[in-house]
This record gives sequence, C-alpha cells and structure tokens, in this order.
Amino acid sequence: MSTELAAEFVPEVLARDGLAWVTAASSSMTPLIRPGDALRVVPLGAGRARVGTIVVYRRDAKLVVHRVVAAGRDGLVTRGDALGEADLPVDWSRVVGRVAAIRTSGGRTLELDRAPWPAIEHVLGWLCGRRARGGIAWKARRAPFHLAARLLR
Repeated sequence: MSTELAAEFVPEVLARDGLAWVTAASSSMTPLIRPGDALRVVPLGAGRARVGTIVVYRRDAKLVVHRVVAAGRDGLVTRGDALGEADLPVDWSRVVGRVAAIRTSGGRTLELDRAPWPAIEHVLGWLCGRRARGGIAWKARRAPFHLAARLLR
C-alpha cells in the first residue's frame, strides 16, 4: 500500500479495530526502526504523548513515524532518531496514533509497552531533543540509539 493510501485508511482501521499494522518506509528512525519493519499502531488521545513516545502523524498525504521530543497543549514536536533537526510542530489533529510494537524483517517483535522499553524510550526521547554540534557530539548522541537497537535486533 502506498503511503498516500495508508494516510487515508490507517485512521479508519484504528477507529474500527483499535490497531493497525504499517510498514516503515524510510530510514529516519534507524537504527531502531528500519525500512521494511512492521509497526503496530494504536490510538493515542490528544495530550497523552510523552517525551520518547514514537508517534505516527499525517504530513500532507503521507504518514510520518517519529519520536516525541516535546509535547504541549497545542501539539507535539517530533524528530526522527537519525535526523539532525526536529520537525515543525505537529497539531494534535494530525496525530494518528503511537507505535506500540516493532516487528523486524527477521520476525522478532519488540513490545514498546513492556519493561524496560518505556524507560528506554523516555531516555531516547530526551537525547533526541538535544542538539548535537559537531561530528563527535553527534556520534556520542547516537550511541544509545544503536545500543537500544542491539537489544531488539
């Protein structure tokens, strides 16, 4: 299914079934989420995201899967784990849901609601929200993301 069709139908499937599976299409969340991984998306009520939560939101006609680095009354600020800059603020009305599980191409499933992942996600969200200047700082900031991915893969 194209990302344009997914953006249209995933909210309907979530409303009907309470969950939807989507396939990661970009490398913006590597190393934890890689292209081809299956993501179980569940509803997320407005105001219920916290730093570190991986959310799915609509940008134009596509779905974006990024980590929350700040949440407020008006919406979220997100960032891909592999990206250098945060996204533009996301209004709550564009948030589709949150990623509750990741199934790798090798068939391994990571349940993000089970310990120790909520704590790990919070730390990764905090790190993702920090700006790393220069090559060494960028690599140091990325190390925990690679460590978390090693736990999964």
